[in-house]
Amino acid sequence: MAKKDSSKSRSNKSAKGGKKPFFTRIKNFFSNLFAELKRVVWPDKKKLKQNTGTVLVIIIAAAIMIWVFDTLLNVILTSTGFYAPAPEVSEPVATDPDGDGTGVTVEPTDTDPAGD
Repeated sequence: MAKKDSSKSRSNKSAKGGKKPFFTRIKNFFSNLFAELKRVVWPDKKKLKQNTGTVLVIIIAAAIMIWVFDTLLNVILTSTGFYAPAPEVSEPVATDPDGDGTGVTVEPTDTDPAGD
């Protein structure tokens, strides 16, 4: 096996910790990003429309299935008595029971804790 030449030093690495400088890493990131985007095979308009239609159909089908399941579960639980919606209140609740206009009711307190 051939020995590595230890006299070669990497010029792009800094002396602290062996990392490349920050801006060099940013530059490398974007150059790699652009190189990768050049290799992407973008779909044509027809294929894009097909894929979009497929996704929309799947989303609508899933929404309908969830709605049906929710409705069935609601009917089953309501008919068996596990879930009963709260009855509607036909009369408005009095907001000022003592009629003094403050809306706060103060109950008298017992000042004698011993009960004498």
